[in-house]
Amino acid sequence: MNARAANYTAFVLLMGWTALGYQFLWGLLFLYWTVPSFHSGHAFLLSDVTRDEDPILFWAVQFAWIVLGVLLVVSDFFPQIIGG
Repeated sequence: MNARAANYTAFVLLMGWTALGYQFLWGLLFLYWTVPSFHSGHAFLLSDVTRDEDPILFWAVQFAWIVLGVLLVVSDFFPQIIGG
């Protein structure tokens, strides 16, 4: 599957699962976004945030993506932990 087809497939899956009330795919996407950011030193918030130029914001964004990702996954698979 090429990148364009993968993007369309991911979009359809994200919208479909979200409409059904599931958030875990968003959580997995947040977690996925952190991996290349760790390696490249670039994260994206409203614009490019680099580890070299703004390390505090870079790590805050990484921490937020990880926490949000874990919370979204856990809330779907273990709702009693989150209190749902």
